Amino acid sequence: MIRSARGWLILAMAAALTGLQGQLGHADDAPRAGRVNDGLPSPTALSEQQPPAYVLPPPSWPTYNFNQPDPLLDRPYAAPPGWYTNVETNFLFVHLRNQLGAPVPNSLTGTSDFVKFAGNPIDPTISPRFEIGYRFPGNWGGVQLGYRFLTSQGSDVMTTGPEDDIQASAQQKGILEYNLIDVTYVSREFALGPYWDLRWGVGARALFLYFNSGLQFLNPGSNVGAILAQNESNSLSGFGVWGFIDLERKMPIAGLALFGRFEATDLEAQVRQGFSETVAGGSGAPLTFSARYDFSVGVPILREVAGVSYTVPQWNYSRFLLGVQWETYFQIGRDNLTSGIISSRGQLDLYGLFFRAEFNF
Repeated sequence: MIRSARGWLILAMAAALTGLQGQLGHADDAPRAGRVNDGLPSPTALSEQQPPAYVLPPPSWPTYNFNQPDPLLDRPYAAPPGWYTNVETNFLFVHLRNQLGAPVPNSLTGTSDFVKFAGNPIDPTISPRFEIGYRFPGNWGGVQLGYRFLTSQGSDVMTTGPEDDIQASAQQKGILEYNLIDVTYVSREFALGPYWDLRWGVGARALFLYFNSGLQFLNPGSNVGAILAQNESNSLSGFGVWGFIDLERKMPIAGLALFGRFEATDLEAQVRQGFSETVAGGSGAPLTFSARYDFSVGVPILREVAGVSYTVPQWNYSRFLLGVQWETYFQIGRDNLTSGIISSRGQLDLYGLFFRAEFNF
């Protein structure tokens, strides 16, 4: 009896434990179902969570937007970016040191006459210069093309003669002309402060120069071999480099500044010199004998300018300069021959007034 009662008791306890576990399991499932229904997203597959593959951009050069002005480098009072043109007029006094000289064979006498005389003076003249260029924004500088020319002539009457002891009155006539072409990179610096303005430029330059002088005796002799006239000429073509520095100091008067410029040029030039002599022939007809010499030589050029400049206040589209200048072309007629058969020297000095106008578009 006791054993049967114990069995029934064990069965009742097992049934009670089974029912309790079922209730606990339903209690845990209810919150989980509620959380799923609260609006949380459903799990996403792993393949859908990966970002798309990175694609390299096409190759290209870095670009810079030049249309955007730089407030630090494109100053309001400085010349604006874009196209510009400059016109310069120089009123110059010309001093040509003509010391050319070389022997000219004379087949009539079988000797050589040495042709050398001082050369005629050159009249004052005007030498214009024109520049056109483009200035980049952001203080990247600019590129410009320049052209300058000069043409003048002169004459005088003097008592002179060649080096063969003939002295007589003679008339001299001559001409001087040159063309100067350059391509330059130009930059502007603001590092010296608000009262100073610095510009500099470097580039390539070409010079084509020619001068000629003729001597005509007014009362030549009538005997055979008498010298009637002599002539000497010098032609130069040079190529090289050049550079300049401009410095300005602003004055208390608005727009006014002191201005100075220094230029230096170094050219490698080819020089061709010609000499001729005309003498009385045996039949009364004049005979002309000539000689020519070619060589190369270095030609340095120095130029200094000083004056004042004026920029219209609150308007940086123009600038005007007025001052004086000194300019020297060294060795334009110097020979480099070591034989001593010729003795030529030449130098050109220019000094006078200059006026310059700059316009920015």
